[in-house]
Amino acid sequence: MKLSQIIAPSFWKTFNSKKPRQIDKGGRGSTKTSKNAIKVPFHCLEEQECSAIVIRKYQNTLRDSVYKEIKRGLKRLGLVEGIDYTCTVQPLRVKLNNGNTIYFAGADDYEKLKGMIDENTPIKIVWFEELTEFKDEEELEQIIATFSRGNDDWFISLYSFNPPKNKYHWVNQWVKKMQGRDDVLITSSDYRTVPEEWLGKMFLDEAHRLEKYDNKRYRWIYLGEVIGLEGMIYNPEHIEWVGKDYLEKNNLKILYMDFAVDGGHQTSATTCGCFGYATDGNWYLLDLYYYSPHEKIKKKAPSELSKDVFHFEMAMLKKWRGAIDVETIDSAEGALRNQLYNDWGKAFHPVNKGKDKEELIDYSIDFLSLGKLRALDNNNNWIFKKEIENYQWKEDSVEKGKPTPDKEEKELSSIEVYFNTWANDQSYYYAEHTCDMYQYWVKDNLQKLGLKY
Repeated sequence: MKLSQIIAPSFWKTFNSKKPRQIDKGGRGSTKTSKNAIKVPFHCLEEQECSAIVIRKYQNTLRDSVYKEIKRGLKRLGLVEGIDYTCTVQPLRVKLNNGNTIYFAGADDYEKLKGMIDENTPIKIVWFEELTEFKDEEELEQIIATFSRGNDDWFISLYSFNPPKNKYHWVNQWVKKMQGRDDVLITSSDYRTVPEEWLGKMFLDEAHRLEKYDNKRYRWIYLGEVIGLEGMIYNPEHIEWVGKDYLEKNNLKILYMDFAVDGGHQTSATTCGCFGYATDGNWYLLDLYYYSPHEKIKKKAPSELSKDVFHFEMAMLKKWRGAIDVETIDSAEGALRNQLYNDWGKAFHPVNKGKDKEELIDYSIDFLSLGKLRALDNNNNWIFKKEIENYQWKEDSVEKGKPTPDKEEKELSSIEVYFNTWANDQSYYYAEHTCDMYQYWVKDNLQKLGLKY
């Protein structure tokens, strides 16, 4: 078995290194994870009294990721399960015939593992996979201190991750600090150094498409570059605006529709978007309900909003003659959701917004990068254009490494008149409400939109 046949060329010179800290950063398809899944068992096979532990942030992510990768790495090394090594899932571990063991743990549960480790076979390698999931450097150092104890000759910490786009993220700052240290090896890699037959045509086609359509995002996802967070969150040019009668002129039909609601309160707007999937394979923002109570003395009650949203849906059904597929609402919006159910029997699905706002935004940017979203250039949809073009990060939040969208209500200029026909109301302010609505819709339909398989 030649290692050069199963490891990408970018790792040939560094694969055998025993430098104490080895950092692998790179883009999608760079095979850095596959390399470590071979490096860990390779050392455990070659060395006496050399066990290893593979750690991710969360215990429940191990079995379908690094555990499978290690087994795949052993197979690439020519070993056969049941003959050269044995595997167990309770607990997750791989035991080699030479007595060395590869353990798996989540950082949220690794304390429980310490008592199960064979003290006669010391841990010589700790591999942190998906480093960006971890809280901070201190969390890593505490784990390293636990498992490096008792080693007098050598000990390796492996780190693998795709760099966050935010240059202020703690991982990017940590890598910058580690540069130049004699005990640190940093390797940057991307898919261009990997044999094309390993990646496949579909992967390469998608990379080339994104390179052409959204070069900045391509550089982050596929090349692993830290592209930074500038002011704007979205690139408005990735939404194609077409005439309000575009569908009719091009003889296109709407096959089905989704509705997504961002519920407002005393000062923030309530909006409901109607997204239609057309016979040309594109999604269209067909129309929009938008009501802003900001600085209005008399504000609409949930019962009035419920009536407006229901009548908006019925009008869309009548106009476009497509069935309703998914109805989504902000999971934090209980009042309007209950009102819609009590009044009309409408069970809007409360979207699981995930761990943080960045995740919602990343999914929504991913969908825009597909070039599949169009918007009808009508009066009601104008506020979506306005809010998308002004959707920005709070500057201080970016610098602190916790990017937060600016949610401040801003006044429309005196020449900007926005009247929503479905709310039968004029709005004088805008913020990020239609952006949130769009994000909820994307997150609730990841598989359908081609973002998750």
